Amino acid sequence: MKFLTSLGLSFACLALTAQTPETTATRRKCGTVQQDVSQHQAFEAWMQASLQKDNQFANAKKASVVYTIPIVFHIIHSGTTVPARNISQAQVNSQIVILNNDYRKLNADFSTYVTQSAFVSSAADIQINFCAASVDPNGTALAEPGIDRVNVTTKGWSALPYATSYIESTVKPGTIWDPTKYYNVWVLQFGGSDVGTLGYAQFPTIPSGTSPVTDMVGQGGAASTDGVVVDYRYVGNTGTATAPYNKGRTLTHETGHWLGLWHIWGDDNDCSGTDYVSDTPNQQVENSSCPSTNGAVKTDACATVAPGFNYQNYMDYSDDKCMAMFTAGQRDRMQAVMANCIRRKTLNNAVACVSVGIKEEAAGILVDVFPNPTSGRVNINVELMDTQDFSVSVMNTLGQTVKDVKQTASNGGLVTLDLSEHPQGVYFVTVKSKTASVTKRVVLQ
Repeated sequence: MKFLTSLGLSFACLALTAQTPETTATRRKCGTVQQDVSQHQAFEAWMQASLQKDNQFANAKKASVVYTIPIVFHIIHSGTTVPARNISQAQVNSQIVILNNDYRKLNADFSTYVTQSAFVSSAADIQINFCAASVDPNGTALAEPGIDRVNVTTKGWSALPYATSYIESTVKPGTIWDPTKYYNVWVLQFGGSDVGTLGYAQFPTIPSGTSPVTDMVGQGGAASTDGVVVDYRYVGNTGTATAPYNKGRTLTHETGHWLGLWHIWGDDNDCSGTDYVSDTPNQQVENSSCPSTNGAVKTDACATVAPGFNYQNYMDYSDDKCMAMFTAGQRDRMQAVMANCIRRKTLNNAVACVSVGIKEEAAGILVDVFPNPTSGRVNINVELMDTQDFSVSVMNTLGQTVKDVKQTASNGGLVTLDLSEHPQGVYFVTVKSKTASVTKRVVLQ
């Protein structure tokens, strides 16, 4: 895998558009052009000040927030004559499931590859969910949740594949949905000097007037290009997904950049670099592939003894199969970005996931969902102001209704549903009466 900085733009959550393309031959390989040192330092000054100010996780005074991000995949293709690029809904769905499992620490392969006690204890639930957008920017229901199919021939664009410069100048601005409401992901084939690219991300933007980096106001990445680009051969774990990057970890990794994470080894070739996260061990260079023994300790000049370096981290360059964790320190950074950064902090309130949005309360109706998380059975306690019909439905992050119960002439009560036959992950419980609707999240684990 290779990270480039297209068009000489900055790799950071601050100054210019931060691009991190990734290219592969037989291994992931980094080619990122280093950003200006002053910009790098300015971003980190803001990040560390934000973490200190919020005191989010140090002493449990402030709990982390569970965020839900609407995601749309713009599938860039040239018609049915090249069906491989026009990937299936099943392949997109597999990627959304992987994102949710990875960011909620629900991935089944965690215990297989993370065996060192130090890494087990530092591994974290990021408490960020991703849901397939159910409506487009006009509020029209999508035939395929989370998917916007774009035929380049009807757009009058150049023929695929595309170099990064064309993606930035034409493809992204010509297809992006409001980045304050959607996480935009473009799926296409890379060409030109970027042949073999896996994907790249744009970093978040510092909010205006944030101390101590007031000099960075207005210099963030452009809204018209905000998001992640992934080659169609490295999406999800089915269809066109190609080994050794066929388990959806390319988008997990790129989303980490989109949420403000650096590479775990700090983009240096010695022990002087840093990713500014205290619980990721110092690492000399990027790791490639996976050890022949699952969960084996790997050491280098910076991490000379067990537990070694954290090649299982999503922000390394390991093969997909042994990428299996984020740390608590990485969670802190991503939570800070979601709470503060432009075009990130509004995503949790977006209504694109479900038509009614995530609405925790409404006049005339009280809803309590417990236990949450649940291992299967979930109780929904409903209180209504008067006697009326109401329904309880459960939707998964792919926009599919998995449970639907209707009650007639009732003023509420306890509704118990069994989700144990469904995959682990995030679900949305919606209680709807004739006068109001409430939607809450529940985690099945």
